[in-house]
Amino acid sequence: MSWSGHVQALVDGHKASRAAIHGIDGNPWATTSGFSVSVPEAKVLKQAIDFPEYGRLLPMEGVHIAGERYTFLRSDPGRNIIGKKGAGGCCVTRTSKALIIAVFESPISTNDCVCAVEALADYLVSMQL
Repeated sequence: MSWSGHVQALVDGHKASRAAIHGIDGNPWATTSGFSVSVPEAKVLKQAIDFPEYGRLLPMEGVHIAGERYTFLRSDPGRNIIGKKGAGGCCVTRTSKALIIAVFESPISTNDCVCAVEALADYLVSMQL
């Protein structure tokens, strides 16, 4: 499956409203229509996942994706960040070579989005990506 196929599968499977895959350098590999995560935003997300000193700023600064601010909920250092905004939220998960970035709106639940993004990340890790 292509990179765009993976992000579209998250949306088509009703697990995300919009999604993107970026390389760990911040550059986009694939994104759903109308979703634009900037390279600087992706780089900050990677830093926050990789380095606890950056991650500690998330509760104060929030999680910024495609120009939107999400309230930080939790993170698993080295793996993911989860945020909330109204009835929706975001999930960012890191693999060795990519960031999977997804946002969702009601009726999609946090758990549904996180589980789907984590499953995609696990698949990519199994493929050494």
